[in-house]
This record gives sequence, structure tokens and C-alpha cells, in this order.
Amino acid sequence: MGISDLEETLRAKAETFLAQRPGSRAEHTEDVFARRFYLSPERVEVVNHLRRKPLAVFNPGAVYRDGVVHLFVRLIFDYYGYASSVGYVALPLEDLLAGQLPDPLSVEIVLYPTEVWEASRGCEDPRAHAWGAGFLLFYTGVGKLGEARLTDHKDVFFPALALAEFDPDLKLRRKGLVRIGPAGKSLLLPAKGATLLQGNAVLLRPSLPGVPDMGWRGRLDWNHLSIDQLEPILAPESFEFKVGWSTNAYPLGDGTYLVAYHGILRRDLSYRHGFALLSGDGELLALSSYLLAPQGLVETYGDRPFTLYGNGLFLHGDELVFVGGVGDYAVGVFTAPWQEVLVRLTPL
Repeated sequence: MGISDLEETLRAKAETFLAQRPGSRAEHTEDVFARRFYLSPERVEVVNHLRRKPLAVFNPGAVYRDGVVHLFVRLIFDYYGYASSVGYVALPLEDLLAGQLPDPLSVEIVLYPTEVWEASRGCEDPRAHAWGAGFLLFYTGVGKLGEARLTDHKDVFFPALALAEFDPDLKLRRKGLVRIGPAGKSLLLPAKGATLLQGNAVLLRPSLPGVPDMGWRGRLDWNHLSIDQLEPILAPESFEFKVGWSTNAYPLGDGTYLVAYHGILRRDLSYRHGFALLSGDGELLALSSYLLAPQGLVETYGDRPFTLYGNGLFLHGDELVFVGGVGDYAVGVFTAPWQEVLVRLTPL
């Protein structure tokens, strides 16, 4: 099957961007984050499912509100054609930073496969946002769309960007696929890693044929759940296979947003994280090199080696808190002095 006119247009934008942009980041890693706590799946008990003990608990979205961290964690219960769901737990921040959590930690599944477009590998890698008194999640629905619908084999699937809205009591208000392109002409393209900026501005990472994955910005049509006006803004360097957005974009209160990005290094396949400062409409203002990378046994040896992943980011006083997945099996809580990150952001 050939590619669409929209894909051709986006691919041309990506190729032009890759050809014109100067290299702006070095391969250098300066890890400034303290390791505060690891949450292993053995400490988690799911309270609303017959299967109480997940095999992996990782890649959590996080919302910090009034001293409480609301975690939306990815859950996997088996490794044979696994399917993911999203579990929820709320914890006082100080308890989370100190690792003083109940054992077992009770988690409730709040998002799970219910649609054909989630029917292969389920609901993956949420980015969580405060949404009024409730919550909004971008996530990846992995199921049957396009040519993947021609077979019932679970290993043939389509990873689509999806959105879910929750009431304050965690009742699901709506969920749906997010299409790419203008309303009425939009398409379903492989995409993930989306987060909100100001108004209807968003960041995302679509996958396009013939070009490496990179960071884009766009505009979300809330009524039609489609993203248009896409522009590439963060490209992989020569030492990376690809880049993407790691976390939610955190508003700094002055009209700018902080987001973590990840790059996959060619030399060792590790996921490493730097930080980007953006305007409310997604203009890239400043970048750091890598400031967080896997270290030691717990972080380098997991179901996916050399992998730290997002998905939660927030400020607590003078401390930047990164809540992420460790090795595709556990959750890690990492903190750094905000000024130590800020001084390493180089204006563009």
C-alpha cells in the first residue's frame, strides 16, 4: 500500500528540517538526578481484577496537586502476547520521595482494552494532565487498525495515539483515537508521546516512512480529536537512532513549559533524557544535553536493558521531580535541584 498525500507532506517537512537544522546537542551525559525510590511490581496489588499481582509496573504518568502525586502506571500481567492496562494510585509526595509506601501498594485499574484499536497490546505509556478537577491522559492504543485488521494475529498491530478523560472520581468520561491532519481529511497514523501545552497546542511523536522519529508540535481539535498544523521541532543527532517526548509538559508559570525528551543512543541502545524549554505554542526555546541516564544494576538490567522512560514531571519547590519507568518493569523516582537543570538549558 502506498503512502497518503498527508504522509508525503509530513515526510517532506521532516526531510527539510533534518537538512537545515544545525546540530544543537552533544552526546555528553551529565547525570544530575538523585535516585529517591524504586517501586517494584512485587510491592503492588491490583484491587479490582482477578489477577492481583502484575509482572511489570512501569512508565507512569503523574499529576502533582495539593501535596499529592496521582500516578497512572502501566501494568502488564504476563509476557506471552502481553496486553497493558493503566492503574491508578494517589500518594503524598513526601511519602513517595522517602519510599514510605504501604506494602502492598493498592492500585486500581482505570483504563484497559475495550476497543478493537486496543485489542492487541492494550493501553500503553500514559502522559497525565490535570483537567479541571479530573484528569486527561494521552496514551498509546495498540490494536487493530488499517492492514492490521486483516488478521487476528496479536503480533500484527497498529500503535495509535489515544486520549482519555476522567472525572475526579476516576470515572471514564470519554476516550477515543486521535487522528492526524485537518478535520474531515485526517488519517490514523502511528503516533505516541503526546502532551498538552497552552490552549490547544500539543507535542507529539508521529512515525513516518523513510525518516527517523522526532519531536513535533501541532494543534488539537478537541471536538474531532485530530491534530493539525504539524511542524517538526526536535530532530535526532548523528549519535541517536531517534528522539521523542518523554514526559508531560510542565507549565513554569511564566508562559513557558518544561518537558523531558529522550534519545536512543546508537552506541549502546540506551534511553537517555535531556530537557527542553518551550513557549506555550510549542516554539523550542532552549535545550539541554542528557541529564538523566540509566545507572547500575536496577536501571540497566530489566525487561528492556539500558532503559529509563518517562512519563511524569513536575516541580516541588526548588526540586524537579521525574517519575519514570525503569527497565520496562519498575517505577523510579528521581529528583534534581531545579537550578541545576535550568543552568544547563542552552538558549537556541
